[in-house]
This record gives sequence, structure tokens and C-alpha cells, in this order.
Amino acid sequence: YTSLSTIILNFLKEGQVTEMKKNAALKFAASALAVGALPFVVTRAVNSPPDMSKLVAAAVNFTASPAFAETEDIGNGNLILYKPSPEGTEETLTHSGKIVPKKEAEERENYDQAQTSSDQSESEETSAEPEMPTETTSESDLEETVSAESISELISDSTSESVSESAWDLSPDSTSETVSETISVQTPESSPEMDFTGKSYIITQNISEQKEDLSVFNSRDLQVEHMTFESNNGANFLWLNEGGQVRNCTELDNDFLKEQMNIPTDIKIEAYSDQPQVLIMHTHACESYLTGDGSFQDETYTCRTADASQSVVAVGRKIAEKLAENGICVLHDGTLHDYPSYNGSYDRAEETITDILAAYPSIKVVLDIHRDGIVEEDGTPIAAVNEINGKKAAQVMIISAASDGYYYVPNYLENFHFACLLQQYMEKENNGITRPILFEYCQYNQHLTTGSLLIEVGSQGNTLEQALYSGELIGGSIARALLSLSE
Repeated sequence: YTSLSTIILNFLKEGQVTEMKKNAALKFAASALAVGALPFVVTRAVNSPPDMSKLVAAAVNFTASPAFAETEDIGNGNLILYKPSPEGTEETLTHSGKIVPKKEAEERENYDQAQTSSDQSESEETSAEPEMPTETTSESDLEETVSAESISELISDSTSESVSESAWDLSPDSTSETVSETISVQTPESSPEMDFTGKSYIITQNISEQKEDLSVFNSRDLQVEHMTFESNNGANFLWLNEGGQVRNCTELDNDFLKEQMNIPTDIKIEAYSDQPQVLIMHTHACESYLTGDGSFQDETYTCRTADASQSVVAVGRKIAEKLAENGICVLHDGTLHDYPSYNGSYDRAEETITDILAAYPSIKVVLDIHRDGIVEEDGTPIAAVNEINGKKAAQVMIISAASDGYYYVPNYLENFHFACLLQQYMEKENNGITRPILFEYCQYNQHLTTGSLLIEVGSQGNTLEQALYSGELIGGSIARALLSLSE
């Protein structure tokens, strides 16, 4: 194993591999060293068994401690945790309650083919407005109720919760058709003399019409801890000029990232157009919030429902309304990518996004709106909340994906520039509404187009009222940020 490692390291020094392959080779060299040292470690352990409780405690403290992300020898850290997938499913990587499908090597080829197809469609002129493909879910699939087997496939937010069948028993007529709505536009105070058309549009499609009474989940089992996530002075927390922070969880140098934070985005939108400029969608459309006053959570309530009026889809609607009020045409898609199975949500969402971008090449921005899942080690649900203008608001967090040897996001820095713009607008207009941007190695379908971001609005400890209020606030901020990019 020593000879093998020496060959690999010499190969790296000669600069015969790319940076991406270099990372893989280093990992392979480390694995070779570990395998070679294994016999010695086993012999030592047999002769002098270690205290396993101390080893486990040390490992937990190491990965959980903020110091882990600030150790010089580890870069800025990456706290993504791996865990086995349910039996019979593909290996997945989880973080913050999210599941990311494992991408194969041919993804780069697929991306290039998609880009070529997209360029061809953009070059074709058409006089008629394109029709949006409708979701083709079979009637039998819609009528299916959740069985014990399918429940086991659902990934709850770190709690052992059962799923209410009424939330998942969708009737054939439970999703709406594509609808265009006219919204009155607010005339900007800075330009009162301009003659606006006085209207913009929200295009909605695939919005579930299923209704569920969540008030039945009224047991006061788990007391909710309300927590305000303040700014952090850690070495990997970087301040933005106009407010807010970035948490660098990659191996990229902080100084490099500070430079990137100040680079304007190249994204341009067309204000007051009847063609959608923004897509709002939900990979996990069934994520929902607490009922009641938010002090307790019923342990049988999964914080998931197909009722669009009580899930993140309602939050997406609030954001869409604020964009339309400011003259930005938006398409809001409510497809239930996490029904009937949570696993595979991102694969299904990728298909939806790809179809919509092909049908509406005018779209420049894709916002995937989620609800975070934050719990203490003992299962205590956390509400990420702050008081804004005398009213409780759910704190929000932008996740901006970075590319490495595993995740492929070709334009991740352009997305990062856009994330920094939105973060500063949101924070300077409503101080304390944001958590630091999470800049980490992941994908979350942000490889599909520039202007793609994931936004977490609150956690399962927040109430729907708090999340809707935040949707209004950040919707206005996002609208003004986008107007600053208008052509």
C-alpha cells in the first residue's frame, strides 16, 4: 500500500490530472493507506480494547462542534452526513432533512445535451404562446392511499411520525389545471410618471385541491423551542456588504469567496412582461407547518400534507403574489414530487423543471421553496423565528450549491452571485429575517439553469402564519432585487 500511495502522489505532483480527479485520487490514496494500516489497528484493538463510548462521543462532538468547520487543516468543512438508504433503494446523501439522489457519471453528458436542446428551442421563433405540459399521473396512482410499506419510504423530519391517510388520498380531480391570473401592479414610487400596463400575471399549475383538517393534531406532546439564529463570528461565516452572511462549507478559500460575493449577477429579467420570468416550484410540496399557536407539536403529526393551502405551496403563492404585484410575471407549479414516495423527489422535480424551461424559455430564475427540518438531539422541534415589525416571522435560509468532484453544478458561482443579491435585499429590508446563506457541496437541481436557488422558509416548529408572513416579506424583497436586474 505504501508503494501504491507513492505512485499516486507522484502522479499528482506531475500535474497530469485535473483538480477534480486530484481530489478523487487523494481519497483513493487515503483509502489505500487505511487498508494497509488496518491489520495493525485490529491487532492493537484486540490487545488493548478502546472505550467505545468515548470514541462515539468524540466523533459526535467533532462533527457537531462549530470548531470543526474552522479547523485550518480541514478547510472550511462540509457537515453533510451519510446514512444508509432504506432497503432496496439507491444510496442517498442526506443533509438537513433533504434527500439528494446520487448522480451518475453520465450526468455531464445529459446536461450538455439538455443545454443544446434548450439553445435550439430558444432560437425558434413562435407567434403563439406555448402550452405547458400537464402532469400525467394515472387515475389509479391518484386514488392510491398510503400503505404501511409506502409510509416507510417517507422520510420525516427526524421524528418517528405516522402519516395521516387523508393527506395522501388524492382524488382524480384534486389538482388544478394551468390558470393565468391578473394581478394589479404597484406603481414604483421612484417612477410615478411612467405609464404601466397596470397588470402582471401569475400562472399556476398542478396545485393540489386536496383538503385536510390539521386541527385534529392537537396533542401537546413535544414542546417547541423557539430559536432566533443570529449572525455568527466564526471563521467560515462571511459578511455581505449590505447585510446578511454566507456560511462557507466548502474547501474554497474564504478570500476567493469574499471576492465572488461582490460580483454582480449577469441575470437579466424583463419586467411588466406577460411571459413568465420566474419559476416557483417545490421539490417537497407536502412540507407543512405546525397548527395552533406553535407551542407544541403532536407527535403523530408529520408536518406533511397534500393540502396546498397549508403547506409550502401556500408560502410559494405568497411570494408569487408579491412578484406579480411588482410587475414580474411568475409561474407557480405545485406538483407533488414527494408523493407517494419521498425518495426520488429531486429526480421527479428535475423532470418538471426541464419541461417547464422548455415550454417557457423566458424564465430566468428558478426558486425551489422548502420548509426546513430542525430538531434537537432529543427530538425537540425547533422554530426558526424572529420578530419583524412587531410580528413573528419564520427565518429563511438560502442554499447555494457548490460544485466538486461529486456534484456537478457548472454555473454555481453565477447562482452564488444571485444568492448574495437576494440575501442582501432580504436582510437590509427586514433585519434578522435571514439565516446565513448555506454554501455547500450539493446539487438540488441547481445544475439545470442559472438563477437556481433553494430557499428554506422556517422549520417544522414554525406555524403556517409565521411562514406566510415571511413569504410576503421576502417576496417583496426578491421582487425589488429582480427589478434591479430588469432590462
